[in-house]
Amino acid sequence: MGAMFTVRPTPEERRQDLPAVPWDALPQEALVNVFSYLKDGDRCQASLACKAWHRVFRMACLWRRRSFEFRGTDMQQGCYDGFLREHGQHLQHVSLEFAEPDRAVVQCFKAFVATANECAELRLLSIKVQEFFLPNLRKKWSGYRKKMVQALCLLLKRQPMLQEAEFFFCEFTHNEGLRVLKALTDDLPLMTRRNIITLKLEAFFQRRTVNLSLRTFTEVMGRFTALAFLRVDQHYLCEAVLDKLITGCAQTLRHLDIVMNTTVVHAIDSHTWSLAVQRCPSLTVTVRLYDAYTFEEYSRVLVASMPLTRVVLWDMCGMCEITFADVARFLGYVSGIFFNTIEVVGVSDNSCLTLGLEAEGYLEMEKAVVNLIERCVPLKKLFLCIPLMPETPSRVVAARLQNEMKRLEVTVVVEEKINTEYIEQRWPTFRALSFDDFLSTIFKFFKELFLSFI
Repeated sequence: MGAMFTVRPTPEERRQDLPAVPWDALPQEALVNVFSYLKDGDRCQASLACKAWHRVFRMACLWRRRSFEFRGTDMQQGCYDGFLREHGQHLQHVSLEFAEPDRAVVQCFKAFVATANECAELRLLSIKVQEFFLPNLRKKWSGYRKKMVQALCLLLKRQPMLQEAEFFFCEFTHNEGLRVLKALTDDLPLMTRRNIITLKLEAFFQRRTVNLSLRTFTEVMGRFTALAFLRVDQHYLCEAVLDKLITGCAQTLRHLDIVMNTTVVHAIDSHTWSLAVQRCPSLTVTVRLYDAYTFEEYSRVLVASMPLTRVVLWDMCGMCEITFADVARFLGYVSGIFFNTIEVVGVSDNSCLTLGLEAEGYLEMEKAVVNLIERCVPLKKLFLCIPLMPETPSRVVAARLQNEMKRLEVTVVVEEKINTEYIEQRWPTFRALSFDDFLSTIFKFFKELFLSFI
């Protein structure tokens, strides 16, 4: 190839003249990295450039992860069928997303499942299903939903190597959800039962299924015997479910990620958690509060003896107004009960950013932050979406010895008049964000927050 490109020098190299480098001289690792950012059509076009690029295009590592969006077009169905036949033997991780469940979407998904099951070399390691049905269309499309659940179960049953399954806002009915979970754990003909290591069930059932039959749910959860990580909504986790998990996965279970996103119907008491820790000493727990819960509500869930290592208070909908006093009481409760175990604490609520520093409860909140850092020695990461006074970082640093402060990463949102670079230079363990930086960072932060357990 005759095309050339120029490498942009680093600041230290700007005074040096760098030669142009031919495209075909790029190492294969760099080309693979470039191709990984391209869409399928662009990859195809780029593979026609030369033999070297075509060889990269055919490499298996480029086709191990794939997201499929089902919109119901004939062109889409043909592309997916062709992809599975061409690269199905390389595919290991898939994500399935769906549009409104009409006839075309159902046919497209059923054809996808049929082609996938015909591919004998397809061996998925992980699958993610998100937004399977839109809530306001449940009744209208109930017939289509039934067919899609059948197709999904058929796909799950035919994947013997599956290790990770995630269901995000699928909102199945009680029977549909149990059917999907059973499909994950069914014995396979001529094969041993698959070992699901990671299972994520967030908004797995419809919201009106809060009072689902926990007896049948408990029985189904007992089928999982190799779980290491489980994410589950709090109102699905009762004492019987926890006991079944500890009994079946005592040698493997390492982390429970509990999501609080609805009314607290029942909670596990301190004695039950104590017995669970005795039987499974390595168990740790994360609790995410996605609403402005009252003290009486979260104190029922966050009880002594729970091996809590991570807790996040995050008003995702932004409809509730959390005050500085609420934050102070929450942080005070966490530092008072879990000072020996807590490692990560996050508080994020946009309403706090709109409060002035002179608002009622600020000094109590600042005192709670300092007390949290001072008491919770295992604390490694603190994320606060709260405006801070210029002198607050000094008080925070003084709460710990300098050698201990090096192990603690603190991310705070500061007012516009405070120089973020000055704070980070003076206190290297701090990461200061402006409000604009916060908006672009928060989702990345919470995503990274839980990756270490997956």
